[in-house]
Amino acid sequence: MSIQVETLPVGMLAVNCYLVWAPETRQALIIDPGDDPDEVAAAVRQAKLTPKGILLTHAHVDHIRGVAGVAAAFAVPVFVHADDRALYLSPDNALPPWVEAATGLPEPVATPPQLDGVTYTIVHTPGHTPGGVCYYFAESAMLFSGDTLFAGSIGRTDLPGGDFGTLMRSLKTRLASLPADTVVYPGHGPATRIGEEKESNPYLG
Repeated sequence: MSIQVETLPVGMLAVNCYLVWAPETRQALIIDPGDDPDEVAAAVRQAKLTPKGILLTHAHVDHIRGVAGVAAAFAVPVFVHADDRALYLSPDNALPPWVEAATGLPEPVATPPQLDGVTYTIVHTPGHTPGGVCYYFAESAMLFSGDTLFAGSIGRTDLPGGDFGTLMRSLKTRLASLPADTVVYPGHGPATRIGEEKESNPYLG
């Protein structure tokens, strides 16, 4: 079953929060509600969606500050890779003075939430953070890459837990082999395609 996507830039650092849903059922996943939980919840209701869970591409504070509000608004579970769990729950996970630490975060679940009739793959892509992942919806040819891959660039590796060599291995071994027509929805900035990045992005080509 193909999915539909709405992009909601949220917070001071303009994180791309994505609403991903199956049009037949209106069941939805919310990817990276980094901030502005009231606006995210309003967009969900306006689209008449039924959220089934929150998926996090990684646990940097700019991607998780809206989690508590959105999770509470819809009583849905939150999934983050086990290798980013400590970062997700850390009170030091902040970017002062711009972005304060997230508070009231729900305990993450071990099993990622699903949509009826929709399948996706969790692609572990460490490097930006140890538990960084991408969500690959093969049937819809869509990849939600978080801060692993951007249009023309990649995520930074100079923050705690980042490692350039690890990120390059993730890109070369796990993303470069995806079909060229795969649409990439990154954590910041415009969407792109795997084929375009292999041709023009020096880190993926």
